Amino acid sequence: MHKPNSKIIAVALAAVAAAVLSGASAHAGESVQDANKKLVRDFYAALEQAQASGAMKAQGRDIVERFIAPDYIQHRPGEQNGREAMIRNTESAPSMPAGAMPPAKLVALVADGDLVVQVTSRDLPDPATGGTKPALIWNMFRVQNGKLAEHWDALPAALTGPPPAPGAQPAGR
Repeated sequence: MHKPNSKIIAVALAAVAAAVLSGASAHAGESVQDANKKLVRDFYAALEQAQASGAMKAQGRDIVERFIAPDYIQHRPGEQNGREAMIRNTESAPSMPAGAMPPAKLVALVADGDLVVQVTSRDLPDPATGGTKPALIWNMFRVQNGKLAEHWDALPAALTGPPPAPGAQPAGR
C-alpha cells in the first residue's frame, strides 16, 4: 500500500482551508453588504414614518443620532456637513400634514462594500400639467462602523429648489 507524502497532504489541507476561508469571507462580505443596505432602508423608513405622522421635529434628533455618524459628510451643494447640521435641518423642517407627501417607492438598492446606493421614485407636483409625475431620487451613502458616514444624492428641482449661484458658499461656512 502506498503511503501519501506529507507534503502532498499539507498542500491539500492548505487548499481546502483556503477554499473554506474564501467562501467564509465572501459570505461575511455579503452579510456586511446586507447590513449596510438594511441600515439605509431603516434610516429612510424612520424618516418616512416621522414625516407621515407629522412628528419629524419631535423625532428628528433621535433618528439622526441613531443612524448618522458624528463626523457625517454631506456632498449636496448648499448643505452643511455634520450630524448636528442634519439635526437642525430635521428640527426646522416645515410641518406637513399626515399623508401630504406620498411615500417613496423603492426602485433599486445595491451595495458594494461600504457604499450603498438607493434609487426611489416619488410622485411630485408637475407645474406644467397641474398634476403629478414620478421623479427618480438617487442617494449614495458610505457606511462606517454601522453608521451613515457620507452622503451624495441627485434630487429633482421640486425637492431642492433652484440650484445655488455659481461660486455661492453654503450657509455657515
